[in-house]
Order: sequence, then structure tokens, then C-alpha cells
Amino acid sequence: MPSELTLRYLRALADLPHDRPAALAALETCFQNGETPGSLDGLMPGRVLTTTIGYGLDPIMVGSARVWMPWKGKTFDPEVKEGRNAFSTSFRVVQRTLWPSYDLDWPLGGRRYATFPFTTWDGPSAHTPGGADVLKIDYEHPQSPWMVRDILDELVRIDDELFLGQALFRIRGRLHRVAWFELRR
Repeated sequence: MPSELTLRYLRALADLPHDRPAALAALETCFQNGETPGSLDGLMPGRVLTTTIGYGLDPIMVGSARVWMPWKGKTFDPEVKEGRNAFSTSFRVVQRTLWPSYDLDWPLGGRRYATFPFTTWDGPSAHTPGGADVLKIDYEHPQSPWMVRDILDELVRIDDELFLGQALFRIRGRLHRVAWFELRR
């Protein structure tokens, strides 16, 4: 039987299209009550749950993501506390347009590749009230291209195989949540 936290999380996802403010508040509560994930290893499939950019852009972003979402999850190497994002090969056109000289990709097979390295460590959340302990996924990495370096993801465990993450973006020195995402083991 699923835990209470898992049920609360699933209810929040079901409510996103119908009662967005309540669903976003529920995701925040789930995140605050999640646990530090511990050691993650290998490819973990992921999906963007919703954006939180505001300014009327979220419906556009969510609608676009239903049509085309090249992000497929993350890969983790616990020994060196690093990883990369997994993308479908359809993202290469965008990547080459934004960062023409960036070419640090690893093939993953199945029309996917890994790119944009990050480092990981445990620590208190930089954004969530109460500073819940999280796994930090930091793109301020020497090999990361511009714009990507300003991303900090934070991840908590909801259930044994389910993880909730918030994508934070640094603007003028402050972190702003721009999306919620999930990873599965």
C-alpha cells in the first residue's frame, strides 16, 4: 500500500489541471516532507510535472511540453558525485543552436544521449521554507555552458522508487523555482 506522502503526491498531480494553486501548495508540502534520496546510481527516467515561471507563461510551457519534451531524466555516478541529464536526440538541434561549440555528449542508446554535467551533494534546501535536507544537483560545473550554470536542482525521495525535484534558476543572484519534476528508479 502506498504511503500517505505518496498518496498526497499523486493527489497533487491529479489536481494540477483543475486546482493549480492547491496542487502547487501540495507539491511544496510533499517536498518539505520528503527524505534525502541517498545514493542514486545510473539512469533514472524523469518527467517535468509543471513549470512555475508565472507571468502567464506556465500554460504555454505545459502545453508545449505535452507536444515536445526532449528531457528524459538524469544519470548519476555516486562514486564521483556527478551526473548528466538525459535527452532525446531531437534536442540536438536546440543544443547546437544555443551552444554551437558545446559537444560533451555521451550516447545512452535508444535515441537518447547524456549532456550537461552536474555535481551532487546533500544539504539544506536553498529555496524551500524550513530548509528540508535534499540532494543538490548543481550545474555550476566547469564544463556547463552559459545559462545551464545558473540551474540548481533539488531532489527528495517520496517513496522507494519515486523522487520529487524542484528546478531552481539563478536570476540576479537569487534562486527562483521554475519547475517541478519527478525521477523514478
